[in-house]
This record gives sequence, C-alpha cells and structure tokens, in this order.
Amino acid sequence: MCFEKTKEIKKRKYNIKLISVFVLFAIIFGSISIVNHYQLRTCALDFGMFNHAIFNFSHFKQAYYTLGISGKEMLFLGTHFSLITILFSPFYYLFGSYTLLIIQIFAILMGGLASYKYAKFKFDDNSIIPFIVCIHFFSIWGIYSALSVGFHNNVIGAMLVMWFIYYLEKRKLIYSFIFLILILFCKEVMAIWLFFVIIGLMIKNRKKYSKEYIKFEIPAAVFCIVYGVIVIFFVMPLLQGVNSNLQFSRYSYLGSSIVEIFSNIIHNPSYFVSIFFRNTLPDNLYSGIKLETYLMILASGGILLFFRPVYLLMMIPLFAQKFLSNNYGFWGINGQYSIEFVPILSLILIDFIQSVKKYKKQKIIAIGITLLTLFMSFSKLENRTSKWYDKTNTVFYNKRHYQPNLNLSKIYKAIRYIPEDEIISVSSCLAPHLAFREKIYHFPIVKNAKYIILICKKRSTYPLVKNDFAREVNKYRNSKIFEIVYDNYNLLILRKKNISFLEYSG
Repeated sequence: MCFEKTKEIKKRKYNIKLISVFVLFAIIFGSISIVNHYQLRTCALDFGMFNHAIFNFSHFKQAYYTLGISGKEMLFLGTHFSLITILFSPFYYLFGSYTLLIIQIFAILMGGLASYKYAKFKFDDNSIIPFIVCIHFFSIWGIYSALSVGFHNNVIGAMLVMWFIYYLEKRKLIYSFIFLILILFCKEVMAIWLFFVIIGLMIKNRKKYSKEYIKFEIPAAVFCIVYGVIVIFFVMPLLQGVNSNLQFSRYSYLGSSIVEIFSNIIHNPSYFVSIFFRNTLPDNLYSGIKLETYLMILASGGILLFFRPVYLLMMIPLFAQKFLSNNYGFWGINGQYSIEFVPILSLILIDFIQSVKKYKKQKIIAIGITLLTLFMSFSKLENRTSKWYDKTNTVFYNKRHYQPNLNLSKIYKAIRYIPEDEIISVSSCLAPHLAFREKIYHFPIVKNAKYIILICKKRSTYPLVKNDFAREVNKYRNSKIFEIVYDNYNLLILRKKNISFLEYSG
C-alpha cells in the first residue's frame, strides 16, 4: 500500500514537471510569435497571404493571391497547394489575425508531445529519456527561426510527421493514414519529403514489419509520389497560368526543365554534389551560410547520423530544396526553412539512445545532446552567418523584443477606421492585420486600391529599398488622385479623392 502511494506521488511529480515544460515552452513560443505580430513585425509574405486566404475560405469564397510583389494575381492554391488552410479558416472568427499563429504554436507543442509519446513507446515507463527528448525537441533552432517570421504551413506539416511516424510504428494504420493525408494537405513538397520518410522507415524497420509493407508503406509511398508529381507538375502550373511551376525558377540555373536538370546531374555529378556545400552566388558575402546550417544540424543530434545513416535518406529532399536553390535565404538557419529537420533530429536521438544498452549511458547521451542543442540554438539567437538576421524578432529574453518603437495604440486605433469592404495597398507589416477583405495589395502595387496605408519609418520597406520607398511615398503624397487622411506616428493613410472616410479623431 505504501509502495503504491509512493509510486503515485512520483508519477504526479513527473507529470507536473512534464506539464511545466510544455507551459514554459508555450510561453516562450508565444512571446516570440504573438509579440512579433502585435509589434507589427510580421509580414505580408507569407503570413498576410495566409490570413487573406482564411478570410476568403471562411466566407466560402475562392481565395486569390493578390499580395505578390510583381502585381500578378492568381489562385491562392497556385502559390502553395495548402488545402489544410481551408480547415483553419473557421477559427478566424475566434482569433482574428492571430488565428494561424495560435494554430502554429499549438502544432509545435503537439509535435513535442508526439516526440515524447514516441520515446515513451520505445523506452521503459520509468525512463527519464522521453522527458529529456521532449526538451531536446523544443530546443532545436528550427522552431525559433520559424516562429520569428510569422506563419507557414510546412511548420504544421513537420509537426504532423511526428504523429504519422508514432502511429505507424505502433501499427495503428488508420491514424497513420489520417495524418498522411493531413501532411499532404499542408504543402505540395511535403509529398516528396514524406515519400523519402516512408522509404527510410521501411529500411529501418525491415526486420520487424517488412511482411506488412504491402498493407500500408508501399501503397502510401506510391500515393505520395503520385500525388506530389500531379500537384507540383500539373495542378499548380494550371492554377498559376503557366507551363511549368513558378517555384522551379529558383533552380533554373541547373537547367531549363526537370528533364534537363536530371540530365545535367547525370553528366556532371561532381558539380552537382559541390553545390550542396559551396556558395553558388558571385558575392562572397553569402559564403559560410551552408556551413552554418550543417554545423547546427550536427550539433542538434545530427552527429548521430554517422551511426544511423538511414535518417540521412529522409533528409535528402530537405537538403536538395535548401542547398540547390539560387536563393541564399533558403540555405541558412533563418525563417521556416529548417523546421523539417526538427522531427528527424528528434527521431535520430531516440533511435540511437535506444541502441545503447546501459541506462546511465542513455541518460548521459540524451542530456549531452540536449544541452548542446540548447547552447547552439540560443547562441545563434544572438548572432548568425545567415543573411539578413534581425535578432529583435527572436530574442524573447531581451527587452528590445518588447519595445515596438512605434505608438501602437495610436496606429491600431487609426487603422480600425479603414473600411473592411475596400481594396487597399499596404506596407508589408500591416498586411497580416488588414488582410481580412476581398482584395489587398503589397505596396508599391496600388492598382485599383482606394486606400494606401503605410508605416513610413522603423519597419521594413520591402520590396523597396529605403530611398525608393521614400520616393514612392512622396509620389502619392503629392498625387492629384489621392489625399492624405491621416499622417501621424509614422502611419500614413491616403485615400482616393471623393471617397467618404470616417473622420479619425486622435
């Protein structure tokens, strides 16, 4: 009786510690993501674009992408084939412009829970390893980088992968199928990645489940590759109104078509391999970015790839998407471009530790990798090689992160008077807040906008450099078509003349 009571007390204390970990990281994640949005540090691309989409879907309308910096408009699903966005749209009525950020934070926490449950499945009930694995998961730099730049559906997909693998390893195939579909609905490239994940798992578990592969793994892998090919090569170009997927433009230097790219790879494999490691741009400013990413992967548990190379197979599409691009922004540890490494690194750690026989050694390895991951992730919050990093958006423990340098109360009060049924052109940082309307443009695209709303200082002027932005602003200030209705606290609101505007009294 006394033994049972002691066991219950220990279990209760353990659960309290586990819940405390989730609460702590939920606060940290919210202090990055939610605070950035309130401080007008989130952007039109891609967060504003997704907010615009959920607004239209929530009103049972077709969603169009109108925030492109080229001014070209297309169906939203032509930019990213993210059907899961439709499922998120009803929550817009509850959480407004914060909807997708809340969903994203929840998804990351659930991804951590999946890593914990997966480790729990692999280790004894009394093992502390699952608890450490959970902390390791939440410590990986990819999460912090993704949270600092708004919302992206590949974050959701990466977190769902942990649940897919968890249920697949438990042979709960119906649940695995549900998560497979949800992952495919997150983003078109998830299908290719998931194909490699399934193949990697088949190799890893060949001694245990190979006779059952015909039931799920083989059809699932075929389905993923067929779905990915159809969506990427046929559906998206059709929605974009072009012959080939616009996303391939960042790989065009390798060849003018997929066939030509593969031909060039076959004829010059050494050049192709070298691209994964070197700066392919003429400016030396971008040298060292890829190396930084590799070092972060190794320090976060990737060093164990030397003992578990099967997980390298799962990373092939991630490396290809990142390092073969002609966009240096993809190469580094900034933004959402590293989030898919998070579940794989967690799986490597779990799998390797499971192979270690002595429990004491298991703990030492788990704690050592987790501490190294924490150290590297937090040191890179302060400084990194990847361009262009603004630590104000990410360093949640620094008071600068909570100082907007703008009079937010006045700005929010003023933009509330913008009619919701009017077409507008806005600064990037205002787009996520004002996207809930039929059409919105990314300044300097104006077209038929009836209002232009701009933050003139202390925020990004993208896609224009500061001088060009100032020139465009002055052009509209002096325009005979637009008139100034508000110009204070670095906020400028212009409207087309002869359009009624509810007078603002500040």
